[in-house]
This record gives sequence, C-alpha cells and structure tokens, in this order.
Amino acid sequence: MHWAKFSIYFLLFTMVSCELKPDTPVVKPKEFDQKTYQESLQIQRSKHKIPKKDTLITKLDSTKIKSEQEISYSETTDTIQIKIVQGKANIDTVKAPRQGLIFVLNTDTAKKLNLKITPQDTIANVRISQIIDSKGNSDGPFGQDVSYQIQEKGIHYILVSESQMQGDAWGGRIQFDAKLAW
Repeated sequence: MHWAKFSIYFLLFTMVSCELKPDTPVVKPKEFDQKTYQESLQIQRSKHKIPKKDTLITKLDSTKIKSEQEISYSETTDTIQIKIVQGKANIDTVKAPRQGLIFVLNTDTAKKLNLKITPQDTIANVRISQIIDSKGNSDGPFGQDVSYQIQEKGIHYILVSESQMQGDAWGGRIQFDAKLAW
C-alpha cells in the first residue's frame, strides 16, 4: 500500500516539476503594414540601383557596313530578399516590361522548393527563368509553377522574366509564392 502511495506521489511530483515547453519556437502573427513594407522595399532597391541605360559601341564587318553603329539597350533588374516564415513566403510586387526580378531566399534545411508566380493577367508573358543555387549551378527555364528538387542547400536565386520566344515584353502585378518542403 505504501508503494502505491509513494509511486502516485512520485508521478505527480515529476509531472508538476517538469516544464512542458515545445522544442519548436512559436512565432506569433504580426499585423502587416503595407505602407511600411513598400517603403522598406524602396530603400532596398535604391541600394542596388543598376544604371538603366548603357551604350555599347561595336564595329561591324567592313564588308557589310563601313561605319560604326551605336547600339543602346536598357535592362533593369531588381533583387528582392525573401524571408521564409514557417516554410512559406508570399510576395506581391510589380514588374515593368523587360525587367528581371531576382528573388533571393535561403533553403538551408529544405529538400524541395515549390515556386509559383501568379500574374494579374492570365495571358502574361512571364515565367521562372532560372534557379541558381549556392554553388552557382543553374537550372531552367521553367513555367509559372515549378517543384524543384534542391541539390545544394543554402542561398538560392530565382530569376523571373519574360520568355523571349513567346512575344512582347510584359509588365504588371505578380504574386510570388515559395514553399519549402522537407
């Protein structure tokens, strides 16, 4: 009888004295302030400004044309850092015609990366052009939805741009979704 009381008291004592905290940290939701987010994006983009217009002078074959021709092109690229929260990220941004967007994210522990871009226009000429891993290996082009097996863990660069084979340059609002899988 004494052993039964002792074991019950011992069991109660161990249950009360143990701290039952989860091993995984708990993140509480925060309210999203779109204006502050927009201002922070503008500050980040202003740090990474690329000149909009470069001039390239080339000499053409003298048998075809005997003068120098000036070729100008404009290419803009914006880099957007993505913060993954609970294995997911969702970015709403605007893409200008002929603009490339580079989304940078860390896939440190994941084995698979699910990416999806959703343009506001259903016939938009935009796709995931390339995925570059931390070792510099690249893969692509892809469509607007891709499930990518991660070979090298670390920082990945996702390039989003137009398909040069499908038509005119496109600009508009796009939503970028990233989901890590283990």
